[in-house]
Amino acid sequence: MARLLAYQLALAGVPQDEDPGDETAWSALSHLLATAVDAVDTAVVLGVLRMDELPIEASRELIRLAGSLAGFSLVATAVDAQALVREAVAGDVGYQLIGDRDLAYSHIETAGLLSEHIPHATDDTVRAVLEATHGIPALVERVISLFPTECVAGTIDPAQAVAGWIPDRQGAKEFWNEVRQLAQASRFSATLLTRMFGRERAAYLFDRLPRMGFGAVAESPSGEWLFRWYPVLRQHLLLNWHADVSTEQFDADRAAIADAAAASSDPELALTMLVANHSLPEAEKFCDAWLWELCDASARHLWTEMTGIDPQLLAQYPSLLATATLLQPGRGEPSTDAAVAAVQREFLSGAITGSVKAQMFRLAKAAVVAFGTGELGMATRAVVRWAGLLEAHPEEVRDGVPPELVSDGLLVMRMLLQLDRIDLVAKVARTLLWPLRRQPNLVIGRGDRRLSSLIGAVKMTAILLGTSRADVSTMEVLPRQYHREYDLAMNAIVDAGEALDRGDLASAEAFTRVASFRLPRPAEWSVLVYLRTIALVALGDRDTLEELIDEVLGDPRWEAWQHHPEAPGMFALLTESLLQSSIQLGPRSSAEISAFVKALPPGAQHRWSPWGKRMLEACVLVGAGAARGPMVPTDEELEPDTPRIGWHLGLISAINNLRAGEEATAVSVMLRGGARLKYQTAPWPMVLATREEAVELIEGLPTKTSSLIRSSLSLARGYAGVEPRNRSRLRLAEREMEVLDGVRRGLTNTAIAAELFVSVNTVKFHRANLYRKLNATSREELLAEALRQGL
Repeated sequence: MARLLAYQLALAGVPQDEDPGDETAWSALSHLLATAVDAVDTAVVLGVLRMDELPIEASRELIRLAGSLAGFSLVATAVDAQALVREAVAGDVGYQLIGDRDLAYSHIETAGLLSEHIPHATDDTVRAVLEATHGIPALVERVISLFPTECVAGTIDPAQAVAGWIPDRQGAKEFWNEVRQLAQASRFSATLLTRMFGRERAAYLFDRLPRMGFGAVAESPSGEWLFRWYPVLRQHLLLNWHADVSTEQFDADRAAIADAAAASSDPELALTMLVANHSLPEAEKFCDAWLWELCDASARHLWTEMTGIDPQLLAQYPSLLATATLLQPGRGEPSTDAAVAAVQREFLSGAITGSVKAQMFRLAKAAVVAFGTGELGMATRAVVRWAGLLEAHPEEVRDGVPPELVSDGLLVMRMLLQLDRIDLVAKVARTLLWPLRRQPNLVIGRGDRRLSSLIGAVKMTAILLGTSRADVSTMEVLPRQYHREYDLAMNAIVDAGEALDRGDLASAEAFTRVASFRLPRPAEWSVLVYLRTIALVALGDRDTLEELIDEVLGDPRWEAWQHHPEAPGMFALLTESLLQSSIQLGPRSSAEISAFVKALPPGAQHRWSPWGKRMLEACVLVGAGAARGPMVPTDEELEPDTPRIGWHLGLISAINNLRAGEEATAVSVMLRGGARLKYQTAPWPMVLATREEAVELIEGLPTKTSSLIRSSLSLARGYAGVEPRNRSRLRLAEREMEVLDGVRRGLTNTAIAAELFVSVNTVKFHRANLYRKLNATSREELLAEALRQGL
C-alpha cells in the first residue's frame, strides 16, 4: 500500500527518492506523507475510495496523520462511514461527515445525464428517476441505460431500479455482517435495530439502507415506521450469501432477530424467525403469550413459513395450530389442505379435561380453530364455557393473571363480540382488568395496548348494556388503536353508541359507515351493522339502507356467518327485523323471522344473550302491526342488571301496547323499564314508532317521572321522525326498472337480455334483486307489489 501511495504522489508531482520499504509497516505512510507536505507549498489532500475497506491499521494511521500533520487533510468515501467516525473520535481528530443526500445526484445533474442519453426526457422523467433511485449515482446511471422507455413514461419504480443489481459486498465486514443478519427479515423497525445494535448504530443503519437502494421506509397501519427490503434485491443477496455462510450462522442470525423482535413487541417477525429456524417448541411457547397480537398478523411471510411445517407436527402444538388457522387463506372456511383440515378436525374432537387452567387453555385454542374454520356452533360453545370457567373460578386470577391468560381472554372477548354475546364480554373484561390494573407488570407483550383493549371493552359493554361507566370513564392508557379489526369495530361501537345517546344520528351513522368501510369483513360484526341500521332508519335514509342491504346483508358472508344453522346471530336477526318493520326490506320477511325464531332448538341459542329472544319476538310483533292484547313483562324480564336492555324492552312493549289500545299499560311498562337507568339513554326502539306514538308516550308521562326517563324519552322525537309511508317508498335502479318492465310485458330472461344487450346472468341478478326488494316469491306477487308501490 505504501508503494501505491508513493506512485500516486509521484503522479501528483511529488516524487519520492527512496523505496517505501515493507508494505505491512503502516508507519511508512507517515514518512511518505510528511515528505510530501514538506516538499510542496500548498496543502496536501489525500482522497481514499471506500476507506473502511482498508485494513484497520491503515485507516487508523491515516486518520492519526490527518489530526497531527499540519498541511495534510484526508477526504474519504465509505460504505460504513460510522466505522471511520468511531476511529476519528477515538483519536480526537476533527471530522466533517458529508451525507448521502449531498453526494447524490441533484435534479440538474440527473437532467444533464438524461439529456445525453434520452434527448426527449422531461422534468417528469427526472422526478420519476430520482424517486426510484434516491439519486444514488450507480442506480441513476443504471436505470437510464437499461430502462429508457420506463423513464420517459414515468413508470420506473424502486423495485425495477434495483432488480438484478447486486452491490459490491467486499470490505466493510461489520456493516455487511449486519446487513446479512437483517436480510433474514423481510421488514424491521428502528426499535428492533436499537435492540440489536444500540441507538446510534440503529439510527445510522435505518437511514443508510434506504439510501443505498436496498429498500424503502414506510409507515405501518400501527403508526410505526418500517424498513422493507426490495424483494428481488434481498433474494439476490441471500442467494449469494448461501455460498459463503454456514447454515448455523443463518440460524444464529434468525435467532438474534427473534429475540430482538420479541423484546421490541413485534410478535409476527419473532414467530416468523422461530418457525424458519424450525424451533417449534420455542414457537409454541411464544404463541401462548402472543396469540392475541398474532390474530391480526400480516399473513404473507408468516404463512409462507407456516406452510413448511408438517401438519402432523402442528397437532402437537395447539397454539401454533391456532395461529396457522387464523392465518390461512379464506378464514372462516375449512382449510383447503386436506392434511391440515384433518388435524383441525381431530383437534376439535378431542376431550377437554384437566385443571381449570388446562381446560381454559384448551378451550381458547379450540374456539380459535373452530372460529377460523367456520364451525360457529362449536366456537360459541367453547367461548361460553371459557367465560363460565373464569366466572366460576375467580381464584385463578385473584393473585395475578399470567400473560397467556390475558392473550386468551382478549381473543375470547373478540370472538364473543363477533358472536353477539355482549353480556359475557363485559364479565370477561372486568374480571381480567382489575388484577392487571393493580399489577401492570404482569402484562407482557404490548401491555399498554392490551390494557387499552380491555378498558375499551368495558366502555363498550357499559354503553350497550347501560351499566355504570364511572369506573372507566377517565381510564386511558394509549391513544386509540385503529389498525386491528377488533379495536376498529369496538371504538366505532363506543363512538356510535355515545352519539346515539346524544341524539346525534348523523355522527353515529358516520362512525359506523367509516368502520364498515375499513373492516375487511363487515358482515362478521353484526353489532356494528345493527347500530348503523338504527341510525339510518331514524334518519330516513332509504337509499343508504338499500346499499347496506346489498353490500352487507347481501354478502354471502352474512348468510354463512349470521344465518349459521347451529349458531344464528342475535343482532343480525334484530337488524333484519328492524328493516322489515321499518322499510319492509331484508333477506327474510317478518313471518319468516318469527317462524325461524320459534323453530330454534335450545342448543342453537348459545350465541344469544338471555334477553335476546324476548327482544326479537317483541320487534317482530311490532313489525306485524298490532299486539293481540296487552304486554306486561315481569320485573325479571325487564333485565334489572342491564338497564339499557330493560329500557328497550319496556319501550318495545309500550309500542305494542299502544297499538293494542292499552295506553295506560304502555306508559306503565315503559316507566318500569326505565326505572334503573343510570344516565341519559337513547330510545333506539322508537325508530319503529310513528311520530304520533312518540308524542303520546311523552305526553303520557306522570308529573313525577324521573329526569333521566324524561330526558331519554325526549330523544324519541328524533328517532320516530320518519313516517312509515316514507319508509315504504321503494326506489329501483334504472336497470332494475328496465328488467321489471320486461317482466311486466311477459318476456323471458333471454328476451330481456337480448333487448337490453346484457347477459342472461345479469338479468337473473337484477330479477333476484327485484324479488328481494319487493318481498315477492312469484311473478304475480312481484307485479302486484310493484303496482301497489306505484312502480
